[in-house]
Amino acid sequence: MAEEQQKAFPVMKRSKKSVSKEVEMIELDVTPVMNLFMVLIPFLVSMAVFTHISVIDFSLPGAADETEASESAEATKELDISIVVTQKGFRIVGTGKKLDLVDKIRGRYHFEQLRVLLKAIKFEYPSQKSVVLVLESDVLYDDIVKFMDVCRESQFPDIGLSGEIG
Repeated sequence: MAEEQQKAFPVMKRSKKSVSKEVEMIELDVTPVMNLFMVLIPFLVSMAVFTHISVIDFSLPGAADETEASESAEATKELDISIVVTQKGFRIVGTGKKLDLVDKIRGRYHFEQLRVLLKAIKFEYPSQKSVVLVLESDVLYDDIVKFMDVCRESQFPDIGLSGEIG
């Protein structure tokens, strides 16, 4: 019986590996890739709607000398309003008038107080439309934008920027 088992599984040499010379052309199925693009492209296009770029309109002071500026201020009879912003707080300065410094509260500017002061000025000078922000160099950008927003909310749409604190 032992001989029959050996004959049933005879030891064989490995035959030569045959290499096929014919290459079978395989057709690729690109349907899943096309389905992916059909979903991906509308998704990317819809994401473009959620990206908005904001533009803040402002004006820089002109290069006119002081005599021309004072003559034009007298001719228009409007108040030259400047908001001086420092690290300690802000102060509203007008033609011949200077309000007290409004200090920061817990490291933040008191924008509600600014809103009240600007509305009082607007009530007194209803034709006034321009405000100049005079900024220290270390005032944060977010705070500058908030000052501009409060000015616009208080009906002062023409906002100028200046960097000189005198």
